[in-house]
Amino acid sequence: MNRKVLVGVASTLIIITIIVAYVIMNRPASPSTRLYLVSEASNASVGQDFSLNISISNVVDMAAWQAKLTWSTTILDAVNATEGSFLKTGGGTFFYHTINNTIGYVMMDCTLLENVSGVNGSGTLAMMWFHVKASGSCDLTLSDTDLVNSTLALIPHTVTSGRFSVSP
Repeated sequence: MNRKVLVGVASTLIIITIIVAYVIMNRPASPSTRLYLVSEASNASVGQDFSLNISISNVVDMAAWQAKLTWSTTILDAVNATEGSFLKTGGGTFFYHTINNTIGYVMMDCTLLENVSGVNGSGTLAMMWFHVKASGSCDLTLSDTDLVNSTLALIPHTVTSGRFSVSP
């Protein structure tokens, strides 16, 4: 009889261990990868230009990305967008952007060209330059963001947008 009890207890412990392992492995992890804006706009005045970086931190195996950045067209005009250095560390890239100053957005896409592993770490994805047209403040909003790994799976991430202000 002691043997039957021991087998029952062992079986119950194995089942509980399997359930706990399943729950832990299938629990959605909070993403540590972050997409955010970095600006040197604190000294910008009406009539001047300033730069803004779209940056990433703590990414693993990123092979492509896309993002949309929006702003108020009464305050800012986008002058240019260029690819940052981060994804280029993984090999050749293709970067494409479309600026629409009438509506106030830029859409950017970038991908590694070779069939290689993605890039790990933190760095600058893109650089933007804006011209300040008028005083005031506006949101600089990152949206429609996708990060893709080398197996074409989406990478979970958080997004931190920003705000621009300039006094008369």
